[in-house]
Amino acid sequence: MKVFTIALALASSGALATNWQLDNSQSALHFVSVKNDVVAETHRFKQLSGQWDGSKVEISIAVNSMDTQIPIRDERIWQYVLNAGQFTAISVTAPLASDKLDNLSVGQSSVHTVPLNVNIAGQTNELSAQVRITRLTDKSLQASTETPVMLNTNSFNLAAGVARLQELAGLKRIEPLVPVSFTVLFNQQ
Repeated sequence: MKVFTIALALASSGALATNWQLDNSQSALHFVSVKNDVVAETHRFKQLSGQWDGSKVEISIAVNSMDTQIPIRDERIWQYVLNAGQFTAISVTAPLASDKLDNLSVGQSSVHTVPLNVNIAGQTNELSAQVRITRLTDKSLQASTETPVMLNTNSFNLAAGVARLQELAGLKRIEPLVPVSFTVLFNQQ
């Protein structure tokens, strides 16, 4: 459904044995929902955490940080779709070798196709993301989606929860394909 989240990337030229931490205050994850075939709304997750160890990115998205701008809708999605009582976070992992970023100078960027392993409510699927990684400083990297990642809620066994949400809201349809975009900033520790 959202995720994707999901978000990832980083690098440093040369000495990448140290840890990189996601800066939540400089990161964002947004998703779009479409109801009744014509009404599209943008939503976000406000709490992301994560790290990159030079070979693998790990990001955690707090389910209860989802913000649709309608509190009752947030509560219903947490309860019926994301099963927040049992699953408090959406997780995203991705391989990302430091050697792919070693040659980036400050201000330079490169685009990579990154396989994302996304876990939502206990169901894991692999999605592919086109990610632009930019070296902002010697100790900070930013990764942003070049194009939205298309997340299919049916692939995560969320259809029953989405149907319940649709029923409670009195909607004719909620689109199962959810475009997700992100920008994440990692700082070297």
